Amino acid sequence: MLKNLFSLGASYEKRVFGLDLLRALAILIVVDAHATIALKEYYSGGFWHHLLPDGVELFFVLSGFLIGGILIRSYEQNNGFDRKLLSNFWTRRWFRTLPNYYLVLIGLIVFALLRAWRSGLHHTLPDKGTLVNYFFFLQNFAQYVPDFFPESWSLAIEEWSYITLPLVLWGMHALWAGRWSRQRIVLASILLVIVASNAYRLIMALQIPISEGELGYRGIVMTRLDAISYGVLAAYGKHYFPTRWTNPALRQRLLVIGILFVVLVSFSASIVILKFYVDAGIYPAYVFYKRTFYFTLIGLSMMLVMPYMDGWKTVGSVETAGGRTRLRIARAITHISLISYSMYLLNLTPIMINVIERFPTTSMAVGWIKVSVFWILVLALSTLLFKYFEKPVTALRERLSRKEPTELLKERLSERASR
Repeated sequence: MLKNLFSLGASYEKRVFGLDLLRALAILIVVDAHATIALKEYYSGGFWHHLLPDGVELFFVLSGFLIGGILIRSYEQNNGFDRKLLSNFWTRRWFRTLPNYYLVLIGLIVFALLRAWRSGLHHTLPDKGTLVNYFFFLQNFAQYVPDFFPESWSLAIEEWSYITLPLVLWGMHALWAGRWSRQRIVLASILLVIVASNAYRLIMALQIPISEGELGYRGIVMTRLDAISYGVLAAYGKHYFPTRWTNPALRQRLLVIGILFVVLVSFSASIVILKFYVDAGIYPAYVFYKRTFYFTLIGLSMMLVMPYMDGWKTVGSVETAGGRTRLRIARAITHISLISYSMYLLNLTPIMINVIERFPTTSMAVGWIKVSVFWILVLALSTLLFKYFEKPVTALRERLSRKEPTELLKERLSERASR
């Protein structure tokens, strides 16, 4: 019965395992970081933690790769850009992200009001104006996100990126369609977003004194509009340079280089190395780096692993006992990948802050029990949310929008054109 309750009925054979692995890795890193909250002062940290990539940044690049591929294929198939394409693109993106987000957001508001009513105390919600901002993803548009539902900062960046990049592409197409190829217009649009965002961060970093710290640029929409563009740049490479993209030797080299750079960039910005910066007298340079070039470097580094992971379609043969074990692990990874968005929304504020943290951490043992319960709740509730709400609501978009071109459709169109 429980197996049926939590089974997602997914078609594992049709998925790209490498991308599922990246998505699962990203959400596991994020949830693992939040799980340590339950340990309180008993958490001593681990050196390996500082070598891990930023899970949210990995999400940005992966989202950019997938969404960028859809946008580029739609643009090419349509032979241009118009309001119909733009409307369809936004409809499909928002049916994927908004229902789940609004369900959790409204649930948190109702929960806070009920708790206040039950205790007879004033609620802890932010003011009405701030709450309204959450419904339009303005909570961290030009400033760092408030304490209420703080994890929503990254979703706001993604949503505004989904608005910005297509509008830039539409504008570039309107200006240059008669003189530039669509390939050049796509590249120029991506680079314009990247260069403009980096220039904005650089100008702001130079104007504001170093003594004011990193300025929270990681979580502010206006300073991170390039966040998904590095993944879109990878999608550009896949679409317009398929021979190089599928070259096995090049994929392997880029994977190794990408992993090395991801580890290096992650470590260079980690807490464990802060003492070195201070002792060496270069802490101001570190702060400047975290305001500006860190985001570019981590995005480009993660972009390099995309060709290899995109080419990792399956887990190999399942004829042997070892193969069957690999298949079970692969299905577990795909399961986590599928529920990753629900995990993102549920893990911190709804589960950790509103449930787990209501119980004090009186010892190391209690802390680890809290961590274990946290993981069980996150995985179980996220599975149920995905299966019984996220998946059915997302399916509604098929009736309200036109299906976007897939890689298979692109291949069929190419075959027809060559006949």
